[in-house]
Amino acid sequence: MDEITLVREMGEETPLPSADRLAATRSRLMSEVAPPKRNRRWAALLAAVAAAGVAAVTVPQIVTPGAQPPAPAQSVAPGPKLTPVAAFLDQAATAVENEPDVVPRGDQFLYLRFIEWGGTANEAWLSIDGRHDGWGVDQDGKYATIPGCPAGGGCEVVAHYRDDMPTDPEAMVGWLRKTTRTEFGSDSLDAVTKYLGTASTRFWMRPAQRAALYRAIGLIDGVRLVEGAKDSRGRAGVGVAWVPTGQTEEQVVWIFDPKTFRMLGTPESSIDEIALVDRVRQKA
Repeated sequence: MDEITLVREMGEETPLPSADRLAATRSRLMSEVAPPKRNRRWAALLAAVAAAGVAAVTVPQIVTPGAQPPAPAQSVAPGPKLTPVAAFLDQAATAVENEPDVVPRGDQFLYLRFIEWGGTANEAWLSIDGRHDGWGVDQDGKYATIPGCPAGGGCEVVAHYRDDMPTDPEAMVGWLRKTTRTEFGSDSLDAVTKYLGTASTRFWMRPAQRAALYRAIGLIDGVRLVEGAKDSRGRAGVGVAWVPTGQTEEQVVWIFDPKTFRMLGTPESSIDEIALVDRVRQKA
């Protein structure tokens, strides 16, 4: 079923950045010590990212009579700056980290409610462990059972919670590449961007996992921000987008509220509710 509309084809394949580049960018992420406040305007965020740096700090020297001269004063060198997209996604990750950490039970369901383009509301109840029957809209636009795979059933289990999903941004990049190789036969940028449209809603993610997903996207070359992007309900926000090779038009995959950093959805489908429930057709 279409849990959230996938982005269009992204053009020619572009390799993900090397491990050396990911390590360097991760260092930039961890060195950021003064992120902008969440209630600043987006323009202020960009300005802060462009101008931010860590000022040198000098340790005062105190000399007493007869004492040995103290060691030369230590100073903190200015740290590297985050790119605008990495800084913004870091703020989205920080906001997510403050949410309650809930580990789902296998017999629960991931409840999703989306508002599609044109105002149509679609709901889905997806089995957390993949072994229970769910319910949602099928390819024909009608509600139907989403079959689970009971133990010993000889079928493919499609779980909607992955306890192996990393909580480290670098490791998350590797996880995304491995997953897209399995699902699409490729770990190219094109494959990863196709997967991102559903990754954020396909699984129940604990706060540390979702935060790692957001920060991981900031490590990938070719990602940019689009101010004023609108979701399917016309709500304006900050879009996270890619530009396919040889093209100039951005392909927006995620749209965030610029003040709260909450994900609004995509241009085709906006998020109305994501929750854990105990049974099919139970609302959050």
